[in-house]
Amino acid sequence: MHEDKTENITDEKRSEHRPATSRDYRMEIKFVGEPIYQFRLINVTNEGASILIKDDSAFLNMIEVGQIADATFISPKCSNPTGIYKVQVKHISKIEEKRYKGHRLAGISLLKKLDQT
Repeated sequence: MHEDKTENITDEKRSEHRPATSRDYRMEIKFVGEPIYQFRLINVTNEGASILIKDDSAFLNMIEVGQIADATFISPKCSNPTGIYKVQVKHISKIEEKRYKGHRLAGISLLKKLDQT
C-alpha cells in the first residue's frame, strides 16, 4: 500500500502561461511493478506540460513534487514535444474550474529528451 501524499497538493503554482492544446495530446508514464498510466495534457510548452489526474487515482500516491521520472509524450501530427523525456513534477494543484471538478493538475517540467535508439 502506498502512503497518502495528497497533503503536498497546493494551490495553483504555474510559473508561465500555457495555452490550451489539442485534446489528442497525452503522456504515458510507467513505474516498476505498476501499470502504464496515460494522461491527457491540458496544455504544453517546450519546457513543460500540465496533466489531469483524478482525485481518487492511485497515481497521486505514487508521485510527489520534485520527483524525476521518464515519460513518453504522444502528440498529434508529431508536433513537439514528442518522444521520451526525463521529466520532473513541479507542482500538484487543486483545480477550482467546474469542468475539471474531481481532478488535480500536475505541472510537469521537461528536463531533457532521451535517446530512442
